[in-house]
Amino acid sequence: GKQRSSAPAAPQAIASDFSPRQFQDLMSQVDAGDADQKAYAAMELQTMALDAKSQVLMAQNGAISPLTKLLQPGDPMVQASAAGALWNLAANEQNKFAIAQAGAIQPLVAMLYSEVREAQLSAAGALQNLCVNASNKKTVAAAGGIEALIMLLSDKDRHVKAKAAGALQSLAVDEDNQKKIKSLGAIPLVTKLLSSRTPEVQSNAAGCLHNLAVNDEDAQLAVAESGAVAPLINLIGTGSPDLQAKAAATIWSIAGREDNRQKIMEAGGIPALVKMLSGKNVDAQTKASGAIRCLTMSAFTRPEFERTGAVAQLVVLLSSGHQELTINAAGALENLGCR
Repeated sequence: GKQRSSAPAAPQAIASDFSPRQFQDLMSQVDAGDADQKAYAAMELQTMALDAKSQVLMAQNGAISPLTKLLQPGDPMVQASAAGALWNLAANEQNKFAIAQAGAIQPLVAMLYSEVREAQLSAAGALQNLCVNASNKKTVAAAGGIEALIMLLSDKDRHVKAKAAGALQSLAVDEDNQKKIKSLGAIPLVTKLLSSRTPEVQSNAAGCLHNLAVNDEDAQLAVAESGAVAPLINLIGTGSPDLQAKAAATIWSIAGREDNRQKIMEAGGIPALVKMLSGKNVDAQTKASGAIRCLTMSAFTRPEFERTGAVAQLVVLLSSGHQELTINAAGALENLGCR
């Protein structure tokens, strides 16, 4: 046919996989079908809920409460597919709240103890999404979710471990949870995951350690003593730009302590961080410059920063046009005695 020169088709044509008739058919199977029909319908709803617009329309049309009912103990495949549908629905901010209101958190936490891998995984995935919401962080903790998620950090399945670490990463943003996760001995278990071969596991583990260490000097010490420094520096050298940024942020979060600065320097952290300054990823540069700003507070690190040519790179970043990056670079230069 002829080439159309006009704008592409209006978004309705492509924006949504939502078909009201198909949705109602699936919901009637969720309500009244046998176990196989319920599981099949929930799996179809999980696929439908991959689409952002459908997430809204499905919730508006009453998907959440019937799916939450399917989380009750019974057929684990029904539970798993219902949790999978809620996992995708919980990508939407309003739905995070509505799913908790429907009473899904307690049964999802119970599913973390399931013998069936699919049930564990979809419950952990749903909780990872739900824990982004501030009030859900408290509800999950009150339901015993922290203990169950810590248990899953040692699971054989890397996908389950990734979701558990991701949920704990979000939970640790809450100060009470931060203390509880630390007191239950999670730090060494999370540190072990930094050496996983799965980037999602490594990323969530680094993020979790970061959130546990922020504003808590004891946790900063515990992270370093758990052996996290060497694998974090390894990620700075070998990870994707996003993973490098997360690892550098975690190094930054523990570098407030002088004893940790010594450990970071001895593990080869300084050249690794300086190398990040010349990358193209602003987030990675910002986190690296923040860590460097902390490390340069100790006089014993300064000769190595001079040896690695950090000063010239930091001077270039003064005109980066990114406020946090410029502030970190200026602070590091000031610590290095450049005014």
